[in-house]
Amino acid sequence: MTTFPVDVNEFERAGSNERYIIPDNTYRLEVAEVREQTSQKGLPQLNFKLNLVDYVNDPQWPYNRWTYHTITLIPKGERGHGIALNLLKILGAVPDENGVICIVPEAFVGRQFNAFVFSERDQQGVLRQRLNHIEPLPEVAEPESEEVPF
Repeated sequence: MTTFPVDVNEFERAGSNERYIIPDNTYRLEVAEVREQTSQKGLPQLNFKLNLVDYVNDPQWPYNRWTYHTITLIPKGERGHGIALNLLKILGAVPDENGVICIVPEAFVGRQFNAFVFSERDQQGVLRQRLNHIEPLPEVAEPESEEVPF
C-alpha cells in the first residue's frame, strides 16, 4: 500500500475553481483583454479579463492572478444603466457632443483602476469572483519643484 499525505483543506478544494479564488480585498486591476458578447436579453456586453497588477508576475502568489468582469450596456433611462457607465468613465471613455460613447474594446487594454474583489455563490452554488467599489486610481500629486536661488 502506498500512502499519500495531503492537506485536508486542499483536498476539499482540489478539482474546483475554489482553490484559486482571490482573497476578498481591494486590488489594482489592469484590463488585459476585452471581448464583445450579447446578454440573454439581447443587450451588448463587454467581458473584461483583468490582471491583478501587483500579483500578475508574482510566482509566490498562490491564487489566480486575474479575474473577469462583465458589464451589460443597458439603454439610457433603464435601471442599471449607470453600472456600465461608471466603469466606462473610469476607463477613459468619453461621450461625443450627442452623448454617445463609441466603444473600441481594444482601447481599454492596459487601463488600470482599483476595485474590491470578493467571492459570492451564484444561483447554481458555484463560487464566483465579483467586483464592487470600482474607482479610478488616485491621482499622484506632482512634486513641488525646488528652485535653487543663484
